[in-house]
Amino acid sequence: MAAFEDHILQAKKNLSFLVLTNVNSQSYWDWQITISFYVCVHIVNAHIAKTADLHYRTHEAVKNALNPYNELSICKIPKDVYLSYAKIEALSRRARYLCSDDKNNTSDQAQFTYDRHFAKTIRHLDKVMEYFSNHYNFKFDKSKISCPGLSRGENMTIWIIPTSHHDKRFKSPERFYHKQSPYYELAPVSCSFYTM
Repeated sequence: MAAFEDHILQAKKNLSFLVLTNVNSQSYWDWQITISFYVCVHIVNAHIAKTADLHYRTHEAVKNALNPYNELSICKIPKDVYLSYAKIEALSRRARYLCSDDKNNTSDQAQFTYDRHFAKTIRHLDKVMEYFSNHYNFKFDKSKISCPGLSRGENMTIWIIPTSHHDKRFKSPERFYHKQSPYYELAPVSCSFYTM
């Protein structure tokens, strides 16, 4: 099974892919959220491997092992870090399955993913990455990440937010939607879903 170092190496590889994806496309917020989740998955699995020499195969088993509210959790993490991990998982589910990231939302309507969801994901990922890098004394390289929902003044440890999001990578929805598309009228300012 994968050791602590293996998981950290994979987390860093996934992080590089996230940054590369972000640099080359500002429209696939759903995929950037999904990549972010898998950065996080390997970070918490590294912790579980190091702490208890355990290797879980389901996301639910991982959450149970980390859960600070569960007395039987063997690899507990601080509540704020756990809640950040859980939120990233929920946002990733939204991105992958078009369902709400809010468990109380029972709507059958498709829940699309936008830049504001990616901004939330990055804030939570920053918290998770900061905690584990401090806890285990390793570092993630600072990386630039662009998203209209993030501002340069935000207090981030891992991420560098550019001063302006008004570059060529931020395209208007008209470039993504043809007027004949049924999604044209629904086009938000930044959308992860488009039809050509």
